[in-house]
Amino acid sequence: MRCPALLAATLLLAPLHLAAWAPPAAQALPDLRDDGPYVLWEGRKAKVIRVRQGKVEEAVLAPPFRLELPGLPALALEPAPPAAARAVFPLPAALAAVSDVHGNCAGLVKLLAAQGIVGRDLRWTFGRGHLVVAGDVFDRGPQVTEALWLLRSLETQARAAGGRVHVLLGNHEVMALSGDLRYLNPKYRDLPYAIPFLYGPGTDMGRWLRSLPVMARLGDILFAHAGPSPEFAAAHADLQAVNAGCRAELMGSAGPLLGSAGPLWYRGLVPGAAPGPEPTEDAIGAILGAYRCQTLVVGHSTLDQVTAFHGGRVYGIDAGLKDGRPGELWLQIAGRRYRGLADGTRIPLEQ
Repeated sequence: MRCPALLAATLLLAPLHLAAWAPPAAQALPDLRDDGPYVLWEGRKAKVIRVRQGKVEEAVLAPPFRLELPGLPALALEPAPPAAARAVFPLPAALAAVSDVHGNCAGLVKLLAAQGIVGRDLRWTFGRGHLVVAGDVFDRGPQVTEALWLLRSLETQARAAGGRVHVLLGNHEVMALSGDLRYLNPKYRDLPYAIPFLYGPGTDMGRWLRSLPVMARLGDILFAHAGPSPEFAAAHADLQAVNAGCRAELMGSAGPLLGSAGPLWYRGLVPGAAPGPEPTEDAIGAILGAYRCQTLVVGHSTLDQVTAFHGGRVYGIDAGLKDGRPGELWLQIAGRRYRGLADGTRIPLEQ
């Protein structure tokens, strides 16, 4: 299976199905000349840009602004920018998390389908469960556009079913939105338009990305892309203020929240991932206490598998989707935690 590649009249390659999935090395590559859609707003007018075989196609998206996404339900867009996404929720009975997709939409879909998050038709099947995507959908791979529209669709589908999808910003989202394009796949370097324009604050996807939090708390579990350092947590213990401040900095306000000690970049929570001293167990406890949680779930540092650290108080969940590996989900179902594998297996996690 490939993600419904570029979602045909809107995502430009024909959608494929799970039965056709093959490991990344065996897949036919998407046409690198095709990309889209990108929706640009001017007041209450919307224009859709697509690129087909290297040529730009533009069309008007008329009211009621329903964007057709082959292989997915039509997505209702709004002329007004979205409000800031909520970042604090009660703990759901079923919870899944994944990180560092990095343009590997095919791998993400296979993983979600294997663990019952989506069905063969890419419809939400997780009921009232919650899915957290802990940052770094952008960069490296050639299916960033597909992955973003899939997550937008699942966000809407999940809410209609009583569940939720929480997408957090990672350092690579912030890099792309800020014009740092070092890790772009060549496909996106060769587009007729620059990525900062296609994801600017006047575009539908750009507005949505700028509404996302950098940290979210579900019950007593805190999710972040990299995780706050002890110093950051001591100085910035208000979760809502951190998210609001990061949004302001992303829009151009100078500040320290998106820096190396903050939740987008700090690697010290995963032992061995960064040079220098690692936080003590007391420091880990202070971080958790600052945000009123018992567990911290992070990506950013690639591991062989989802792994528990610090006595099960910290979990690293970047399991290699960015490298074309099958990846893993972190799962908490009825209070028990598992590694969710791409073959459907669930392996209990040490807590």
